[in-house]
Amino acid sequence: MSSSQSIEPVTLDDVLKPNQLFRHHRALKFGHEFLQYYSFKKGFLNLNNGSFGALPKVITEACNELTAWQEENTDYYYRIGFIPPLIGVREQLAKLVGASDVDEIVMVANTSTGMGLVLRNFLWKSGDIIVRCNTTYGTVYKTIQYIHDTTPGVEISQFELLFPTTRQTVLEGWKRHIDKVKQSAPQGSKIVAVIDSIVANPGAWMPWKEMVKICKDVGVWAIVDGAHSVGQEPLNLSTSGADFFVSSAHKWLNAKRGCAFLWFSKKSRDIMLTTIPTSASYVSPGPERPPTNIISQFQYNGTIDYTPYLSVYFALQWREWIGGEAAIQEYCNKLAREGGKRLAETMSTQVMDPDGEFTLAMVNVVLPFSKEFSATYDASVSTALRNKLLSQNMFAVTFYHQQLWWTRVSAQIWNEISDFEVLGKAFVSICSEIVAEHKNARIPPESKAESFHSYLEHPFPGAVACDPKDGVGAHRPVTATTVVPVGYHTHLASIRP
Repeated sequence: MSSSQSIEPVTLDDVLKPNQLFRHHRALKFGHEFLQYYSFKKGFLNLNNGSFGALPKVITEACNELTAWQEENTDYYYRIGFIPPLIGVREQLAKLVGASDVDEIVMVANTSTGMGLVLRNFLWKSGDIIVRCNTTYGTVYKTIQYIHDTTPGVEISQFELLFPTTRQTVLEGWKRHIDKVKQSAPQGSKIVAVIDSIVANPGAWMPWKEMVKICKDVGVWAIVDGAHSVGQEPLNLSTSGADFFVSSAHKWLNAKRGCAFLWFSKKSRDIMLTTIPTSASYVSPGPERPPTNIISQFQYNGTIDYTPYLSVYFALQWREWIGGEAAIQEYCNKLAREGGKRLAETMSTQVMDPDGEFTLAMVNVVLPFSKEFSATYDASVSTALRNKLLSQNMFAVTFYHQQLWWTRVSAQIWNEISDFEVLGKAFVSICSEIVAEHKNARIPPESKAESFHSYLEHPFPGAVACDPKDGVGAHRPVTATTVVPVGYHTHLASIRP
């Protein structure tokens, strides 16, 4: 005979035991002492928080308890249990990011998912225009391309964002571009602009609120890709003027991946008709559709693990315990600026943003390749940089922009200035090796591209796998299903941010 169980809603504090770390210890000083709170492999130099974030051990432990709770009675968990805690997380995020109401916030797996949801919910027609940048994140860039490809008459207008630059130059150029698009748009068409709050590559903090205002002043929809924003900059979304804003909580907010939120103003919420997949809660547009139907759809539209979403609750506790948002952001910003200068000195190159006007917790520095070597984009160089960094138990993002190879380095609370020196010395050695290997590899000309952008548009000719025995080998296309290291090259040319 089974024992009875309460089916009353519970909070996360009811489910989990109190964490002694938060009760009886004080957080250490930011820097290498903080490494003990993470699960990094011994000696791993992590200068790439921006891509995937990092989970403190205390949050990993809490997530393990949440998984155990889910397995105790899965019917209770999915039919009753997760719902009140999920609403609580949305309430916390609404407060953190300055939303005016909890029903302006829903949870999604990652920023790419959220951006795709918004773009696919617009009812596109011939004559509509989507504005993107050359630096728009790859999955969002290609989602826009997909809409263009599948909806006859939808046009793409691309704004070229080239660094180094200044915020004033960006705003002047953006205004000219938006005004031109507006003036040339067919009557009755809608214009939707995709804006990065912090560009992924280069890692640059944009004047996004001013860019949003330029759009709204002329009746252009503004969707903000804020993947890197929450945890890196203060947000007040209710006064931002944006229509939609998506940000990943697993990058800079210390939640378990994948976890992100989608914010929309109450006015813009009417655009959101469906989740993907469409929930059984879906109600057709019309007078009988409740204003918050989309919220109901996001609450449950299929069986997923809600643990990453619920982990926000503990991530915010963690961040408060270690010093709070302002202290974290101040440390990371200062370290990024100083670390970038030290890295540039170590490699005898230069920082992309010497005045720091685009810098929050990520900094971009030129890699020590010659101008001749960097004249064209070669996917094999990207692969070699990735593999050689990983083989030395360290990582920072590398990318190609304006005929130069760069590294985007993330500064986090476990990093110190010496980490930038170690990375710089490694890059000097790695880049020297790549130049020598590249010379001997005799890479076919068709494996190169004029720019990374052109490679993104037509990626298959842009990579080559070579037999390390003779450096020639057969020219093979990129495949996304096989990653086979073959010395200097691999079958997969990585374009991961």
